[in-house]
Amino acid sequence: MSKKEDIRYYLLVIITGILSSIVSIGLYLVYTELWRLTENALAYSNLLFIPIAFAAIGLSYLLVKRFAHSKTTGSGTHTVLEAYHLTNGEVNFRDTIVKPLAGMLTIGLGGSAGPEGPSLLAGGGIASELARRLKVKPNLYRRLFIAGATAGLAATFRTPLTAILFALEIPYKNDLDRETFIEATIASIPAYLISITVLGSEPLFGTIGNIPLTFEVIALSLLLGLICGLYSVFFTKTFSWMEAVVVKLKKRLGNNLVAVLGSVTLAISGLLSVYSIGVGLHFVSALISGASFSIAVLSGIILLKTFVTATTLKFGGSGGLFFPTIVIGAGLGYIFSLIFNVNLAVMFIAVGMASLLAGTHKVLLTSVAFIVETLGGVFAIPALLASGVSYLLSGKHSFYPVQPQTRLKTEELALERFFEKGKKLIPQKLEQTLATEFMTKNPIVLHKGLTVKDALVTFERTKLRAIPLVDDENHVIGVVNLENVGYIDVRRKDSLLSESVMAPPVLVKESNTLEEIADLMMDTQEDHIFVTDEKEKIIGVISGIDVVKKIVELLSA
Repeated sequence: MSKKEDIRYYLLVIITGILSSIVSIGLYLVYTELWRLTENALAYSNLLFIPIAFAAIGLSYLLVKRFAHSKTTGSGTHTVLEAYHLTNGEVNFRDTIVKPLAGMLTIGLGGSAGPEGPSLLAGGGIASELARRLKVKPNLYRRLFIAGATAGLAATFRTPLTAILFALEIPYKNDLDRETFIEATIASIPAYLISITVLGSEPLFGTIGNIPLTFEVIALSLLLGLICGLYSVFFTKTFSWMEAVVVKLKKRLGNNLVAVLGSVTLAISGLLSVYSIGVGLHFVSALISGASFSIAVLSGIILLKTFVTATTLKFGGSGGLFFPTIVIGAGLGYIFSLIFNVNLAVMFIAVGMASLLAGTHKVLLTSVAFIVETLGGVFAIPALLASGVSYLLSGKHSFYPVQPQTRLKTEELALERFFEKGKKLIPQKLEQTLATEFMTKNPIVLHKGLTVKDALVTFERTKLRAIPLVDDENHVIGVVNLENVGYIDVRRKDSLLSESVMAPPVLVKESNTLEEIADLMMDTQEDHIFVTDEKEKIIGVISGIDVVKKIVELLSA
């Protein structure tokens, strides 16, 4: 871009931040007013929550089904990630309005979800609409989209650093989206300033005094990180399991009755414990202020909150997963402090929040920034250490299936995008198509005992860049890549392939499905995998472009 175009673009980023923050603050005020009415009703009679629960999921569900362009309810963050990875940051304007409003209805009336999902979607949607109307260059769409989403999050929680880091970390499980850093930072500044003007500058959880940092605190924080890592796996698996349950129920009962079931579940949860419903700020405030809970009661609340969050977002409600995770993490931290009988409950509440967020969302730095901005810098080191443990222990588990491991190359991006579309439109075909239907049969191979010079001759005769290395019985023992051969010193051209450039192969059976193979390719980031028969002998090869072409063929059919 020219300097003049640069100035115009970054002015647009600032305007996006301002508009996104105004809309997000408006949504947040709608939520707080609805939640105040809900609390007043519960103070009068807990039984009033039964019709309120039906409104929380029912109204949200009907609003989306009647007025939204995309009829899917659930996590706003998931919708944002889908737009980021699959549509270059473009969101239908009706979804920008309808889905955030549906989310605020859900959480304001007691649904267990967070306000960040609607705010992210509203901010990103506003950016998308501005980009479309002002004819922004397509290569800037996604960057502007992330700027709007960042501004929405910064305004909602009054946490600009958290919002910036979230924008960098959430697109990938093990990577950063560095190209959006400038836009995210610029958009979050006016968003934060407008937010503290309207909502006040007091941190979300208040200000906590100085707490001594001892070796005992560090050791216990690491242990809590371990526990939260394990709970992250449980929480994300519960969420995925609930989705599978909903799919089966919708086939048997239909969408409307599933929403009714979700409302019934939410109502029962609210009657069992008021701390299991809503955003959960009231629960965290009670823990921080030292409210008296037994370990048994706290454990029940946390499990109930975990279950009802999955139910709310899978059975027709809308909202986010960020804040429910924070709430459950706070509860785990408080239980931990009771078990070990320490007088630093707030410390472990903070550490529990950060480490569960890191494990379930795959955001290591965001989790620490959130604690620092909402509670204080004294918690930074314990939160970082525990978050690191939880992040590593939870492995690939995440709430968001659309979240790749790392930034992908061009072919991998094509695979990811068509695969995600295939999972939404033709899931059964992906499950039924076997490797033998789209593999290249009788592939060219290199035999054990060949030299680097021999491999170069073979590569020269073909257009291949990866060839399997096989033994005398046609078992794949490795892979030879053209780029690796290129690293070999010309003086070592007579060295054996098995001793110099052989890489470990990725193998599948002929019975593996298209869905399994696409998942495997994205997980391993290998663009060539090899198909073997029941005797482990090679019978075919599949490249990333083979998978893409097959998915396109199935989509077209």
